[in-house]
Amino acid sequence: MPARPVEELPVPPGLSAGAPVPWWVKLGAKLVIGALPVPPRAWRALGLRRHSFGADDAARQAQPVIDTVAHATRLIGRAPRGFLELGPGAMVRRAPVAAALGLGPIWYLDVEDDAPNDLAPYRMAADAARAAGLAPPDLAGCATRADVLKACGATLLIGGTERLSALAAGTIDLVVSEAVLEHVRREDLAPLLAELRRVTARDGIGLHGVDFKDHMGGALRHLAFAPAFWEGRAVARAALYTNRLGLTEMLEAFAAAGFAAESPHRLVWDAPPLPPGGVHPALRRRSEDNRVAHAAIEARPT
Repeated sequence: MPARPVEELPVPPGLSAGAPVPWWVKLGAKLVIGALPVPPRAWRALGLRRHSFGADDAARQAQPVIDTVAHATRLIGRAPRGFLELGPGAMVRRAPVAAALGLGPIWYLDVEDDAPNDLAPYRMAADAARAAGLAPPDLAGCATRADVLKACGATLLIGGTERLSALAAGTIDLVVSEAVLEHVRREDLAPLLAELRRVTARDGIGLHGVDFKDHMGGALRHLAFAPAFWEGRAVARAALYTNRLGLTEMLEAFAAAGFAAESPHRLVWDAPPLPPGGVHPALRRRSEDNRVAHAAIEARPT
């Protein structure tokens, strides 16, 4: 099969720039906060260390899921059923939309439980599904989050790759993630992708959005640090960790796990915003990868 053309779009101005304070101040503040004995959920309740930005945006409740399923249907030639989302955070709230689209069983895997316990977000998602012309499950009789997930045919798994043992081989038609794979530690990426290969159907597909920019300023300042520091406890506790793999390395990891992976859509810089001292030599990144801020990856089992 000939390679598909790659669509490269310019990085929008100010993408992921964050608060208008010096980058080193952000880094120091994150490291200090990470060293405090406060659970992550408490920080997020205060609006800090959040993921799933925009989870409360009504426009994001249904249409992104509809678009993703439609895209997967075009790629695999049939409607997907078995569904797995990695690192959904608060977006577990969209389970009624996934169920309304005919997905099932529905699985969510996350390292910590950030799914809403309040039922209002799930009902909002169900309303969004109805507004889009879908028929979501009836949540009227649900009293708990567990009731909602059961009504949707969804299961939330909390933990690491080992939790995927609950899924039978070849039962997942569609795997999705957004801004998740870059946070998987280098030594953990191969086992995760191997498990994704095990559970993915022969004609299934994975659709992944991967950020390659730093998460405090939208540039590449994080590439300056030596692995001894970046792979250490301080960065992990501060919720700053990304594996700093380039797009080429990420695609190679998929290939090693038994996927044919390609990146048809990318956000790129004309001139990579590298740190003042350049990329740390231990990273051995390809120079062309430093142009890529974000990439869509499509992965099919070989």
